[in-house]
Amino acid sequence: MGPSRPRRRAIIASRVAVAAAALWLPGCSRFLGPRATLGPGAIVRGRGLYNQVISDTNNQQTLQLIVRSRYGEPTGLISVASVTANMRTTATANSEFGVGPTANFQGNLVPLTLGLAYEENPTIAYTPVQGERYAKSLLSPIGLDMLVLLVSMERAPHQLLAILLKQVNGLQNPMYGSPQASAAFQDSVALLARLERVGQATWTSTSTKDGTFALVIHDYAPANRNVVRDLLRTWGLPASLAQGDRDIVLPVNLAVGKVTKPELNVQTRSIYDLIEIAANSVEVPPEHVAQGLADSGVEGLSPFRGGLRIQSSSSYPSTDVLVAVRHRGYWFYISADDGPSKLAFRLLQMLIGMRMVEGSPQTTPALTIPVSR
Repeated sequence: MGPSRPRRRAIIASRVAVAAAALWLPGCSRFLGPRATLGPGAIVRGRGLYNQVISDTNNQQTLQLIVRSRYGEPTGLISVASVTANMRTTATANSEFGVGPTANFQGNLVPLTLGLAYEENPTIAYTPVQGERYAKSLLSPIGLDMLVLLVSMERAPHQLLAILLKQVNGLQNPMYGSPQASAAFQDSVALLARLERVGQATWTSTSTKDGTFALVIHDYAPANRNVVRDLLRTWGLPASLAQGDRDIVLPVNLAVGKVTKPELNVQTRSIYDLIEIAANSVEVPPEHVAQGLADSGVEGLSPFRGGLRIQSSSSYPSTDVLVAVRHRGYWFYISADDGPSKLAFRLLQMLIGMRMVEGSPQTTPALTIPVSR
C-alpha cells in the first residue's frame, strides 16, 4: 500500500519547501552579491570596526602609560600582532503543514520560512613589547629627520620645539624648573613662531643622500628684519646675516653647545622624556596627593605649558571624551572638545607607535578575513 493521504501531503509539502529554498537561495545570493563576493562585503562592514577598536585600545594604552608614569609605577606595552576573523554563513529553510481536517490549521501555518545566519569568530594575537631593542628605541633621542617632519607640519603647535628640544646653541630648555631657567630658549621659540606663522621660516632637508637638514629664513625683509636679527642674536649668531633680502640657511646638527659659524646645534629628547613631560599634565586627585601616591619628581612647570590636559574624576566623565582609563579608583581622561590636548596626545601617540614598530617589527598588525567559503 502507498502512503496515506496525510503522509503524501507531508511529503509533497516538504518537497515544495526544498524546491522553493533552492530557488530562493540563488536570489538571496544575488541580493547579497555572488557567493564569492560575500567576503569583500564583510571587509567593508568589518574593517572600519576592527580599526576603530584597535585605535581605541592603543589610545587607552598610551594614556595608561602616561598616568602610571605620573604615579611613578612601572608599566608594560602590548602590540596587536595579528587579527584573524573566521566567517560562516548558514542558510535555513522551514515549512509548516497540518495533518487532519484543513479547518484545524487553516490560517495558522506559515508554508515556508527562510533564513540566513552570519557568524564571525575573531582571533586577536598580542605581543609584549619589550627587550633591549625596544628599550633603545624608547630611550634614544628623536632623530633630525623626525624632528624636521614634526615641526614642518602646518598645524604644528608653536610649543612643539620646546617639547622636543633640550637645547639650541647652548640655550638650555630643562624639562622642569623655574621659567627663568629656559627664558632665553622660550624667547627664541616665540620669535621663530612669529616667522613661521607668516611663512618666513621653513624647516627642510638640504640633501636626500646624507640626511642633512636646515632652517631657512626667507622673504622677511623689510617687515620682519628686526625680528630675524633678534632671533639670530638670541641664538648667538651675528645679526649681520639679515642684510638685504638674502635667505639665511642655518644647517641643523645634533650637537651640544654654542656654535662658531651660522648653524644650529640642537639636542632632542627621547620618547621616554616625552612621556615624563606628558605625565606632568595629569591632574592628580587631592586624595592621592595627600597620600603621597603621585611621583613628586615630575612636578613643576612642564614644557607642554597648557598644551596637554589630562583630567581626573571619581566617576566616568559625563562629557564626551577622546580617551579615558581607570587607575586607582579614578578615571583619567582627555576631553573631546579640548583641541590642543587632542593634538598633543595624537603626536605623542604617533611617536610611541613608531618606536613600538621599530622595537618589535614583527608586531605589525595583519587583519585576515577569508573572502569566500
